This record gives sequence, C-alpha cells and structure tokens, in this order.
Amino acid sequence: MATDYKQQLFDFWDMVKKNNDAGWKYGVDPTGWRKESHINYYGDYHPMHVLNLYYPESWDESQGKLPTIVYIHGGGWLYGTVDDGERYLGWLASQGYAVMAMNYRLLQETDLQGLVSDIFAAMGWLTKYGPARGFDLSKVLVTGDSAGGHLTLLTTCIQQSEKLQQIYKVEPFGFSVSALAISCPCVETDTLYINGAPGTEEGDGTAKAYRDLMLGEDGEDAPWRDYMSFSQVSKGLKLPPILLIGSESESIYAQSCFLIDYMKDREEEFETLIWKKEDGPHLVHVFNISNWEWRESLISNRKMLEFFDKHC
Repeated sequence: MATDYKQQLFDFWDMVKKNNDAGWKYGVDPTGWRKESHINYYGDYHPMHVLNLYYPESWDESQGKLPTIVYIHGGGWLYGTVDDGERYLGWLASQGYAVMAMNYRLLQETDLQGLVSDIFAAMGWLTKYGPARGFDLSKVLVTGDSAGGHLTLLTTCIQQSEKLQQIYKVEPFGFSVSALAISCPCVETDTLYINGAPGTEEGDGTAKAYRDLMLGEDGEDAPWRDYMSFSQVSKGLKLPPILLIGSESESIYAQSCFLIDYMKDREEEFETLIWKKEDGPHLVHVFNISNWEWRESLISNRKMLEFFDKHC
C-alpha cells in the first residue's frame, strides 16, 4: 500500500502540537505587558480569523503611539495559533512596542493563496484600526520564525509587486515595512524535507506532499505555482533591511545557509546572528521564541529590537 505522505505530515505536526502543549506549563511568564485577545479581522466567525494585540503594561493612549511589531507564527504551515508565542510576544511588548500577531488558516483547510490572503486581511485591519489603538505604522518590523519566516518574506515581496498581488489575489496594505527579522526560517518551499532525506522515498514523498498542499485543488495549474519560494518572488525587488537569527544546531539550518548565500549576491542590507554548535545543543529550532528567557534568546531578541530601532 502506498504511503499517504500528506497524512504523515498531519501526524507529525499533531505530535509537535501535543509535545509543545505538554511543555507549556514549564515555561516562564514575562512581566510588564498586557493584551487584547482574539479580535476578528475578517468580519466572519472563523476561529482562525483572529488577532491579538500586545502593549507595555503601563502604556496608555496619552503617551502617544508605539513602534509596531507584526509577528507571523511558524509551525510548518500546518500547526500553530496566535496564542502559542504569547510569552515571547509579551516580552517584546514589555520592551516598549505595540505588537500584533494573527491566526491564519492552515494547509489542512486552505492552500498557500488562502493562507496569504488571511495575512493580508490582518495587515489591512492593522492599517485601518491600528493607529487608533496606539500602533505607529511609520515604524514597522515584520518578524516570523520557521514557516513564519517564509511567510514574512513572501508577504513583504507580494506587498511590493503588483504582479504578485494579482497572482495571490490580495490588495496591498497601507503601510511600509521598515525592517524584517526572521528566526530559523524555511525560505525555499521546493526543499521541504521534514521527514526523510532528499533522494529517499520518504523525503521526496513528504516534499511533494507539501507542494501539493500549497498548490491546493488547482494543483500545477495554480497561478502561484512558480511563486512560492523566496528566491522566486524576490527577484527584481528592493527589500527592507533583513536580520537573520539562526543556529547551527537547529533542524533546518541548511535553509539559513541557503538564504545567507542568496543574500550575499544582492546589494541590500542583510545581517546575521548565527549561534555555533559549541554554544550548546539547547539552541534548537526557534529557541528564541519557545524559550525567550534563555541568555542566548535575550541576546538574539534584543539584537532584533536594536536592528529595528536602527532602521526606524
């Protein structure tokens, strides 16, 4: 019987969810922040069409607007919600920023176009309502980790290209992005070997399953077929300054290496903070989000904020 590699991906991310849920109780809560939860940005009742807003605990509107951070969560396009990174997002807000993070439908329910359209809808909500809620949209950092790193780059490229907006059937949002920060990103969607190595039945099977899920019902006729990886959509575009945070010990470090080599050929500002293997085996995939309180995480996340402030 042929292996159902789509189901294998679903099962893998279900296992990740269960493990992360079990470990949540051992996490450390930051102080000095508050939030508004599950605001619907789409005008419907879909549970994935909600966003959260985070602020410094003592901030109020009389103090003026705060620089804006937009966070796009990771999870392999198949897992995750806006609430999973709450401790990390709360810490960011406690440092003096207004933070918006959104849910989006996952590939179990939609394709890559649908997923992108949700993110653009949340950005549209922020355009319309953010300034009245204290968000300074003249100073915007967009950040994401893992698959969220891919979506951060993809969103930024689509925002700058009428062609890509037509392909993905979205309207541009009403603000510019000052800087990008991506952690342990998965940037090339044609090399998604989550289970198994390239050239093996399992590796090639899961990579094809990912591609099929992203293309959806249209399959190879989907207009975005050749516009999913960062290297495909970034050609000819002028990007905001980018900071890459990574670790040699993390599971998809090869994707960070690809991005570094790719960006070396572009005449744009690009900085890296890469932790070495000798820094410790605990510096696994997206460590600075899942364990914001670690020394290395605080160094990484403060570097991100300094990078943002420099480009505001």
